[in-house]
Amino acid sequence: MHIELRKLPTLLLPIGIAAILVATPESALAAKGSSNGAIIAGISMNVIEQNTPGYSQAYPAGVPNTSSWCNGTSKPEAGGPPSDFTAVTGLASVFPKFGATASANPNGKILVSNSKTYVRLRATQEWILVQDQSENEIVGAHFDAMTPKSLAVQMKAEVQADGDTLVDGPPVGRNDLMWMVRRGNFAAGSVDSVYVQMDMKTTDPNMKVVANVGADWWRAPDAPHSAANNRGAGNSNWVELSPDWSTLFFFSGSAAKFAANPPPPLAELPLSAQPTSTQHAANSPSPCLRILAPR
Repeated sequence: MHIELRKLPTLLLPIGIAAILVATPESALAAKGSSNGAIIAGISMNVIEQNTPGYSQAYPAGVPNTSSWCNGTSKPEAGGPPSDFTAVTGLASVFPKFGATASANPNGKILVSNSKTYVRLRATQEWILVQDQSENEIVGAHFDAMTPKSLAVQMKAEVQADGDTLVDGPPVGRNDLMWMVRRGNFAAGSVDSVYVQMDMKTTDPNMKVVANVGADWWRAPDAPHSAANNRGAGNSNWVELSPDWSTLFFFSGSAAKFAANPPPPLAELPLSAQPTSTQHAANSPSPCLRILAPR
């Protein structure tokens, strides 16, 4: 098996909003050997639920309880970037699950697969693929969520023979924050929305972690991190990970506009602008001060 290991230096938090990555549902299910029609039918419901307030499956431990993303999905009303920005990157974050006891296996890891980022062109409403894990390396670090400008701890990211990326689970008191090395590019003023998807699973059933995906807009493909150079596009709800593959979804802007014109990975699926079920909503109380109920 060919494995590559990229070592990252200690660095500062490079994003505006912690969020998460994603995968192509068709390719993800095919690659993982699934032929379950119920799973495929459920994708159309999951993508909306993961972007509707109140549908997080569980909550992250060790985050500020006043943060807009503590309960789950959070994004500005306008889904597009500032008019002079020309780049975007999909993001993923993984936290220990709130209320869970420590993992029985602190060496448990997380597999990431089929991460993709699309942008929607303002003039034609066409979705364009700008980031693809198969051609773009996933890297990241462990950050202390309670101290946004804290120094990061190195996170190992090992590319597997099948193209998946294996990363360490979040240490106690820290998270996993992941992004693709090369940002996606577009012409200034040409884009009005972003869509991100990623497949994730744990290597150990005793791991108790939650994850979400999202995106950041950037002034330029090589712009350094600063308040002037990047803006958060938002993030999805929290999904509890397990040894089974989960596909995580994020889209900026309104659900109605997204459902009316979904990106290629979802184009053949019927999409409703409203969740059709509350079966994925968490049963436990939220640790966050901003309480959101399914609607």
